[in-house]
Amino acid sequence: MNNTIVNLPHTRQLIAKNNHSCRKLPQKVAIIYTDEKREYFYTEEEFWTVEGSEDEAREFQPYFDQLNIQTCYLKGDSNLVKNLRHEKPDMALNLVTTVKGYDYLGATIPATLELLEIPYTGAAILGFSLGCNKYLIYALLSQHGIPVPRFQLLTSTKSTIDPSLRYPLILKLNEEHSNVEIKRESIAENETQLRKRLRYLINKYEQDVLVSEFIDGREFGAFVFQSYNKKAYTIERKIHLPNNNSRHEFLDYDIVWGNDYDNYKKYVHYEKFHDPLLNAYVKKAFNIIKMDDYGKFDIRMDSLGNYYFIDANANCHFAPLTGSSSELSIAMKMYGISFKTLLKRLLQNTMREWGY
Repeated sequence: MNNTIVNLPHTRQLIAKNNHSCRKLPQKVAIIYTDEKREYFYTEEEFWTVEGSEDEAREFQPYFDQLNIQTCYLKGDSNLVKNLRHEKPDMALNLVTTVKGYDYLGATIPATLELLEIPYTGAAILGFSLGCNKYLIYALLSQHGIPVPRFQLLTSTKSTIDPSLRYPLILKLNEEHSNVEIKRESIAENETQLRKRLRYLINKYEQDVLVSEFIDGREFGAFVFQSYNKKAYTIERKIHLPNNNSRHEFLDYDIVWGNDYDNYKKYVHYEKFHDPLLNAYVKKAFNIIKMDDYGKFDIRMDSLGNYYFIDANANCHFAPLTGSSSELSIAMKMYGISFKTLLKRLLQNTMREWGY
């Protein structure tokens, strides 16, 4: 390394600043993907969100070939340390979303890479862990002036509902990503519907539930990509749910996971969207919740034009567009950035942050 600063997650932006002219690429990259054993997951719905992880990881190969970078593919399991020591990569592309079926255990992957002092892409330990708790994300964003809907954490089926919350309300599993159990029944118009959905979620998943006011209106996906500096890229989702008898339009689980990408495009269309105020919010939120390299925010706008951040994903779905509905890649393509360029910048930035 060509710097005298101790290399730690909180110092890497300074290292990158001092090393701003570096355009070095790694010679060998370990592509780490999710171990997708069915027995790790409570439900089929959770398993379907990771099924095919190795196949998707291998879709990166043509792009690494174009960059003349050697690769190896490693499963994010208990053999990872042994395999990393054997392969001796210059850095790792971390695609792991969950370990043994638990999202928060995904933080063991950056923890392992930190111990072995291997540069890696994506969030560090703290940022990954924070992203696995929706309530903490809402609380942090709210405390720092980022608008979120009014919300409450429900820890049992008999929890008292905050009387300041206004219906309709939406219920979400507090520790799940990938739209798991985000369905039409998730929106409650009254307490009877809320209690029914709450009992279902807590009894099935045995985890807390975040309830928040549902914001009817426009929906956006906002992405931050960090290279020499942080840039925000926002797309508006034009959502039209099939057979929708309510006025609520949102990305539900069945739309995201129940169809192939061609069918998905029948119900969700994208347009570029630019607002300096929203970009400022997004970049501030990226820093608040300790994201690194890239991340995604889901945002709603009400009828008065007010923004509300409704979700955050530190290591959002990152994949080539071939056979994939990676919104990050879709957004970048809409802004004129090819996947090869995106990947190259990500690798260069990681090497720069680690002082190479």
